Amino acid sequence: MPGVLIIEDELPNIQRLEKMLHALDDNITVITSIQTVQASIEWLKTHVQPDMIFMDIRLTDGLSFEIFNQVTITAPVIFITAYDEYALKAFEVNGIDYLPKPLEADKLEKSIRKARSLSRSGSDESILQLIKSMQSKQPVYRTRFLVAYRDRYILIIGGDIAYFTSENKITFLVTHNAQRFVVDQTLEILEKELDPEIFFRISRQFIVSLKAIHKIHQSFNGQLKIELLPPLDEHVLMSRERSTQLKKWLNQ
Repeated sequence: MPGVLIIEDELPNIQRLEKMLHALDDNITVITSIQTVQASIEWLKTHVQPDMIFMDIRLTDGLSFEIFNQVTITAPVIFITAYDEYALKAFEVNGIDYLPKPLEADKLEKSIRKARSLSRSGSDESILQLIKSMQSKQPVYRTRFLVAYRDRYILIIGGDIAYFTSENKITFLVTHNAQRFVVDQTLEILEKELDPEIFFRISRQFIVSLKAIHKIHQSFNGQLKIELLPPLDEHVLMSRERSTQLKKWLNQ
């Protein structure tokens, strides 16, 4: 009797998925459902892994990709999400399928067949080898943002972004021509999604692109002051540790 784990933060979606799974195969058992990244990590560390995992990507405490940084998952993972920008990232871990919301029964059935086929194709060792081969691929970083502006949406390309800043728990994207847009992600999430060759987190409040760094001033105790473009009212004072990291980043 196949047992599945559901990682999803919205109860109606959990209930709908359970109903669809039982309609497709009444032998499927939903072991449990979990709503946060941290709770998922704790559960997977203390339980035998299920036959398959259905996983949303955006959870209440972050992106579910963080789970794979903390736990080695050998079960096939089927991602179910309303966001399409994470598709390539999903296959870097051991995701075997990526299903958009609202979920369609025929696509769900195909994914389940794929997961079962993978389980029958070999031992846990073969699955682990598949995971390693997927993880060895070059990482894929986010290159565009769809942002709300008045009564419409605007597509912002990565090369047009000067920096991201966090103000009063709101994250803003600032373009090179000084336009500001609200984005949903925190700086912690963006730091993982952006290309580290192009973007650098200079402080708790800023992630900046290389082109946005206008001038660098020496301060006391090895700290640096950064002038950005578009300009701010004040220079950004970096910590000593981040100042050292920035110099290495700029000098590579």
